[in-house]
Amino acid sequence: MAADRQRDRVLELVRAHQGPIDAQELARATGLHVTTVRFHVDALCESGLVQRVRMARSGVGRPRTGYEPTAQRVDYRALAEVLALELGSTPTVRSDRARQAGRRWAARLTRGESVDDGASALDRSTAAVAEAFAAMGFVPVPRDEAETGAGESEARELELCACPIRGFAREHPEVACQVHAGLLEGLAQEGVQVALSPFVEPELCVARLAVRSGPAEPAGAGDAGHD
Repeated sequence: MAADRQRDRVLELVRAHQGPIDAQELARATGLHVTTVRFHVDALCESGLVQRVRMARSGVGRPRTGYEPTAQRVDYRALAEVLALELGSTPTVRSDRARQAGRRWAARLTRGESVDDGASALDRSTAAVAEAFAAMGFVPVPRDEAETGAGESEARELELCACPIRGFAREHPEVACQVHAGLLEGLAQEGVQVALSPFVEPELCVARLAVRSGPAEPAGAGDAGHD
């Protein structure tokens, strides 16, 4: 429609202009009547694409009303959805690839990192996990005691409160939770077995790290949701 093309042209000019632009200047640039321009910018303001600002006059008189583009917002939720689906056509494929991505992320975080030989592998692993998940926006809280299970000589548990992407994680646990599980695995020192239990409560996940007293088993496989 002609009106839509006119409105698109007005929006294009507002975005291209260096600083605010008023209705008279827009009218001259488009060849439209100033009333028509005001009709279009009013609609653009209502849709949130354009905002009104005050423009000071060079001489006496009331300030003019100018228009400038509003900050464009990226729909990161939609972007995350697209990226999640690009990992694979099935939940199983997405889960495996997401977990691998988490391990690669951990390798980047620990690259060139010096090792504190005075601390145990379990303590170093627990500290690395707490630091990494805190940097992501979680609130890691160590549990006072972690009961050891069969084949475990020592264990630690971290409550990972307030997942920063919990909405997305609930919809796509095979991606979000598996990335976190892979990160957990990649941060664990040799000899430390890990497992992630997502959403044991609505705002709480739990990371478990343990030293096994018997033969090593695969680390935490399948503990973070496959849908």
